[in-house]
Amino acid sequence: MAGGIAPKLLCEQVENTASWALEGPTDGPALSWRRALREGRELEPVWTEPEQRVRYFELMLSAHYATVATFVPTDVDTRIRFHAWQEVRERSQFEAMVALVDHAAAHWSAPAVSARTVDVGLGPLSGHDGEWFSVRAGALGRAIHLRFDEMVERLSTAIDQELDRERESFERAIRTKGRELDALRCACVIAHNLGDLSRVVVDWVAKGSVAETYVTRYARLGHDDATNTVKTFRLAGAVNKAVMALENHRFLPLRKPRALRKSRALLLPMGPFFDAWGAAVAKDPSIDRQGRAEVLSALIDAHESDPTQQGYLRAMAGVHGATRGGIDELAKELPAKQRRAVSGGAVREALGVSQERFEARMVNRLKQAVAGAVR
Repeated sequence: MAGGIAPKLLCEQVENTASWALEGPTDGPALSWRRALREGRELEPVWTEPEQRVRYFELMLSAHYATVATFVPTDVDTRIRFHAWQEVRERSQFEAMVALVDHAAAHWSAPAVSARTVDVGLGPLSGHDGEWFSVRAGALGRAIHLRFDEMVERLSTAIDQELDRERESFERAIRTKGRELDALRCACVIAHNLGDLSRVVVDWVAKGSVAETYVTRYARLGHDDATNTVKTFRLAGAVNKAVMALENHRFLPLRKPRALRKSRALLLPMGPFFDAWGAAVAKDPSIDRQGRAEVLSALIDAHESDPTQQGYLRAMAGVHGATRGGIDELAKELPAKQRRAVSGGAVREALGVSQERFEARMVNRLKQAVAGAVR
């Protein structure tokens, strides 16, 4: 096995960013990821041996699942999307790895480890579905290359079924009154997921007519220049670009406050809807006053680094409304420059805008984006 992250280090990374996820039972298909992480250190002496390839792959999938929606995800993306598949040649190992992906997609609950989910009645939709897209796409490219025709059919069918579910989710949200914010969330998730799928297929090692057929089917589905154009996906892409993309960058400044890694309740939802999250930070019993001040400091820095992003302001509004004395009280713990930052300007203006008023503005932005996209 060429390269990769040693199991001991990978398990330590999960513990560092999501130790709360490792607590609890391990029985049953929905919790097999936790068992794999609990047992991961056992692989340390043997993980590079070819016969351990499937077990190590399960460990990487589990680490990625548990942390991809946290503030500090583990860095195994490229391995589970590409390298792990390129290393496998035996059909039995390949099929076992695909079975693990199928199991994860079917049984591992995204809401258990992510606040960035939306459900309009067709099951939770999240960035985790994009991760399964990308892993399956890596497997599909390898199956084409190895001429595992039955696996090509199995993998492409799974991708197509998930594409249909995501399309139907957005269509349901966009046409249902009262679901406007969910429509925005769906657009954000779908644009991310289609991007994950496209980025993998366009970089396949596999070439030839079969590979080209699937590249045509799956590349750039949310873009106007897609060869396989799908109206719903183009609309979702347009809505995301106009309203949500700017609000859902990687939130790197929030990696600094370690207090945010203490519980599932502190995971960040989809931006810019951070009012409730800010209130949760203000009330969570696992965070002391100093920890809350550190979060506020990170939010101020994040806002100043990108003043156009509204989510950080909404988070501060949430903290403000749930803190006795407001953020001015917490700001007493901060340097003078940051105390000045919260005393006026965009921060103070945001504190005066209620969550309901802000969300009404977002609904109007959705309507404008849809109107512009259908012209």
